Amino acid sequence: MYKYNLSKRLTKVENLIEPAAFLVDIGCDHGFLAIDLIKSGKVKKALCTDIKEGPLMRAKEHIEEYGLDEQIKTLLSDGLLTLVDNKSKFTPEEMNFDTACICGMGGLMGIKIIFEADEFFRKMDCFYLQLQSDLDLVRLFLGFFGYKILFEDMVYEEGKYYTVLKVKNISSFENSVKIKENFVKKYKDVVVNDKNFKEAGLFEGNDEITDSFFENGFEKVPMILKNIYDNLPAKDCVKYKYPYYDGMDDEIYESFLRFMINKYLKIKNYLPYNSDRSEAINKELEIMNLAYERYVK
Repeated sequence: MYKYNLSKRLTKVENLIEPAAFLVDIGCDHGFLAIDLIKSGKVKKALCTDIKEGPLMRAKEHIEEYGLDEQIKTLLSDGLLTLVDNKSKFTPEEMNFDTACICGMGGLMGIKIIFEADEFFRKMDCFYLQLQSDLDLVRLFLGFFGYKILFEDMVYEEGKYYTVLKVKNISSFENSVKIKENFVKKYKDVVVNDKNFKEAGLFEGNDEITDSFFENGFEKVPMILKNIYDNLPAKDCVKYKYPYYDGMDDEIYESFLRFMINKYLKIKNYLPYNSDRSEAINKELEIMNLAYERYVK
């Protein structure tokens, strides 16, 4: 039997997950997180999905090796789109998830999965994210689209810092369309004069957002989120870039802030005079220092 040890980052996710009846592990890779959760009794049954056949086959082999193929099923899917697009092929029992985890992928890919499978995430008690990038935009997205971050924590492993989020839905699927419409209306004035938006053909006539703004799904959302973040003053960026929660690993959080400050100071020192990156680097340093000042108080 294959012996495994969960990585520190997946162990952090596992420790954060509350007992659940049915978990879906999206982008399951080797399947060991679901296996461990079932073995511990924390989760009763699970579905492992992955967009690639290779990782999914390995997960299936590991699940069978541990004799858990009745409790853990596998599904080839881009996020949960196979279920979204083929609901008639699955029974309610096969789709009645009460929690989920999305681990090890980029931040924009993670929130794209949530956006496209909104109806499933609205029904969950809570779900868990361990995403590798763009966490400021992830936090913006969750706040704007009717989700609340209950807790965050960090872990340091093999020279990298990883963040884990516990998220709760605070809206409903019925309201999700209205949430999207309000999002566009509210931030139309923020983005209407942005040349990148105009070049992408997001407007017509007198700078009116087209009625089909969301018809292609998620693709334009990151542009809006990035624009919103870039236009926030530094003090308002702190909660999206470097939030702190009671109960976090203080030592790792402080180490992470120090690491980031030193990294950006080095970048600033190497920049040529009047570099077009100076303004952005200075703003990031201001955000980091504000976060550190708030933390030490």
